[in-house]
Amino acid sequence: MQPLRYPRSRQQLRAKPDIEQVKADYLIHQIDQAFRLWTTSPWLENLTFDDFLEYLLPYRIGNESLDYWRDSIDLRLKNRLQEASLYFDNQKHSPYNMAQIVYGHALGLDYGNDNLVGIPISTKECVFSSQLQLLAYRMAGIPAAIDHVPCWADMNGFHEWTVIIDTKNKDILSGQIEMKNAPKVYRRTYSANPIPIPEEDEYIPPFFTDPFNRDVTDKYLHTSDVTITASVPVQTRHAYLAIFNGRELRIVDWSKVQQDKFCFHSMGPDIIYFPVYFEKEYQRNLTYPFILQANGITVKLRPDTTRRQTLILTRKYPLHHNKVYHGNALIGAIFQASNDPTFRNATHIHDVTRNPNMYPVIVPVDTTKKYRYWRFNHSKIVELAEWKFKDNRGRDLTGTIIDPEGKGARLANLFDNDPLSHGRVSHQLIVDFGHPVCISEMIYLPRNDANGIYPGNEYELFYFDLNGWQSLGCKIATGYSIEFENIPSNAVYWLRNHTAGKEERIFTIQNGKQRFW
Repeated sequence: MQPLRYPRSRQQLRAKPDIEQVKADYLIHQIDQAFRLWTTSPWLENLTFDDFLEYLLPYRIGNESLDYWRDSIDLRLKNRLQEASLYFDNQKHSPYNMAQIVYGHALGLDYGNDNLVGIPISTKECVFSSQLQLLAYRMAGIPAAIDHVPCWADMNGFHEWTVIIDTKNKDILSGQIEMKNAPKVYRRTYSANPIPIPEEDEYIPPFFTDPFNRDVTDKYLHTSDVTITASVPVQTRHAYLAIFNGRELRIVDWSKVQQDKFCFHSMGPDIIYFPVYFEKEYQRNLTYPFILQANGITVKLRPDTTRRQTLILTRKYPLHHNKVYHGNALIGAIFQASNDPTFRNATHIHDVTRNPNMYPVIVPVDTTKKYRYWRFNHSKIVELAEWKFKDNRGRDLTGTIIDPEGKGARLANLFDNDPLSHGRVSHQLIVDFGHPVCISEMIYLPRNDANGIYPGNEYELFYFDLNGWQSLGCKIATGYSIEFENIPSNAVYWLRNHTAGKEERIFTIQNGKQRFW
């Protein structure tokens, strides 16, 4: 099944309808197995026939290989489920509680094989792990489905996960979208759902030619309906909402045209949406992008070229909470200088008292004093991206690296002017310049994502209008921030790094600061 994950491989495959391939005895076996579970499992006593058809009966979940996967249940797991159904009154009437047994048993799969129905078992990709969980749940008689966010609205990528269908509990597993912004959540179903019906040669985006995605956004989020009024060509029958993901606009919802009005339902909040339509396969802008606030109010982002501003930018991608622990680890470290290799009577230069949060820290140094040795000293093992020294003319100074414990790793990376590389410092690191030198500035940078502004990198700023992304010029950064002048206000902006990196997010300016979306 793995080639289906990659578009180029998918194009090489030939579709074969199940009705031409599936044998009668295979279907009969699958149906008998599912009905046996439904009628004998106490946790399914309240499962409706419709939910049985949708979440337990299906003989397949996608395009995986067809085999007798319901017979693959591990004997130990089967015995545990039977024991629970006989004796554990607090579990046996709840699909959700019984699912915990399955999950706790490592899904009950036979790890002697490297795949199940062609799905790789030893994988951490959410696409495959959710499919494996779904098969494991259904083979154990647990009604379940796969929910997915086709593209995040505040970061790149997508996500899929498995949900348990339980009439008593919410069919949501926590921890899937709470810390991210989802424009839409869809559930993969076996039955068909409404999709846009093309007229004549109208182009429909591929995602919405698949009828097996059901909108379940309002099960997860406080959603809002959005109505847009805009003129479109007479032949246009459908409009769409897109979000910025992976450095392009990706479609997330659709609407029929009704007298130049478009109604979009159950949209996720705190997101910038781009209304678009298609002329053949070419995506066109319908009107200006807008922010959908949590209270349901929309704020249109129409660039104001009469009110211009100067922007000082420090990042091209938001700083996420899960990336700041490298900076936290630096707190408590000290930097010292000395002309004695043992650092007796060392001069105290700097204390790390707060998290740098992936930003470089520039420490001015008294240039009237000269030191041969500089030391980083800490009680912890930490990771640094850069440790730089400049003289009073701004030139980089280099010395010999000394690792007192001999337990550091990749230490040369701290001096390679590459913010994305990093080294591990084991408590202490010393730089020997060979003779006393004047240092005017010391700079250190914690391990980071290289999404800041860095000297020597080329950046280009864009803003969005009805004709798409408009360039506001390119600049080579000379420091750790970059300034752009004469910029239209009230717009959506996009800062690109043409030198390095891939992660980039759109932003607005609020109270003079970047607000990433």
